[in-house]
Amino acid sequence: MFNVRRPMAAVTPRGLLASVLAAAALAGMTATAVAATANRTADSPFGHEVTCRHGIGIPVALAPGQPAAYTISGELCSTAAERHRGAMVQLLIPGATYTHGYWDFGVVDGFTYSYAREVAAKGIATFVIDPLGTGASSRPASTWITARADAFVAHQAVGALRDGTIAGVRFRTVIEVGHSLNSLIVWDEAITYHDVDGVIVTGAAHSLAAAFGQAFGADLHPAADDPKFAGSGLDTGYLTTVPGTRGALFYQEPDADPAVIALDEARKDVVSGTELNTALPVVTSTATRAIDVPVLDILGSNDFTTCGLSTQGHVFDCSTGAAVAAQEAPFYSPQAQIHACVIPGSGHDISLALNSGQQAADTIAWSDAYVARHRTVRLPGNCG
Repeated sequence: MFNVRRPMAAVTPRGLLASVLAAAALAGMTATAVAATANRTADSPFGHEVTCRHGIGIPVALAPGQPAAYTISGELCSTAAERHRGAMVQLLIPGATYTHGYWDFGVVDGFTYSYAREVAAKGIATFVIDPLGTGASSRPASTWITARADAFVAHQAVGALRDGTIAGVRFRTVIEVGHSLNSLIVWDEAITYHDVDGVIVTGAAHSLAAAFGQAFGADLHPAADDPKFAGSGLDTGYLTTVPGTRGALFYQEPDADPAVIALDEARKDVVSGTELNTALPVVTSTATRAIDVPVLDILGSNDFTTCGLSTQGHVFDCSTGAAVAAQEAPFYSPQAQIHACVIPGSGHDISLALNSGQQAADTIAWSDAYVARHRTVRLPGNCG
């Protein structure tokens, strides 16, 4: 039974699509955040009062030595006690075509979907951003948003969390959390900058599912051709999903509410095709062996993007956390202490599944055990 939570530019469009279809197989689908008032306080269904401060802007550059000419927008969620202590924070980066709303989706049919608030209620602050090109963040030319640029943007967000730029709090411990495409960016950031205390990737592994790659080829198009973005002025390098396709690609019933899928369709955003194309190589690379902090990988057992026959010709087993960890181990160093958890019945969008609370429980336990180093903490039974 599901653990259901209770209320509370030089490239033509055709050429670009052809070049990014394989990379886009890891594109996580995004929902724009529900309308919220700045500094809203929620009497959280997770047991503690959580305050989320919206619209926090961080000036960023696209590369070292360049001016900070762009801004990423973020949301900080925490309890008052944790804001005062500044002990630990998770930097949350949503997948492609998502804004920060993937991690703080809201209440649908009486159920609360908010990883950001659930984790914050347990004493780990969360800071979730709109990636460049989405939501309230700056939207440069799509070709300027590369995997390397996004990794540098994430690095600047980590620095802002540590130096007190965000809400005046100097966080001592930073865990970087990605979903789908931005799990690859989290890998790249940790490989390059070595500035975080832990890494969590969700909806991603060192495998691309062949069936998903084939299906996605027909389900991605320039956002400028989509009715939702008509008249937006987006260049043809910004992509989104074809209307009506997200449910089949990124959800698995019965572990999904059709009303959530419908809202996901309505709130979809965009992604740079250049980012998709430049992020892909890390999936089949052992570059992640350079990550020298603990790593947790979380997948849905029915993640269409990763599980099953891969584009590399092997079958990726998503049946248990132990199986995922064993398959991922060759891609990491001993310092990563790779662990993995599988959310039973979930598709790709773990945070929007009916049993999404299991993901939060897994990351909280792992953070306590392997980042805070409280060795007496045990991981849940779905982890290995």
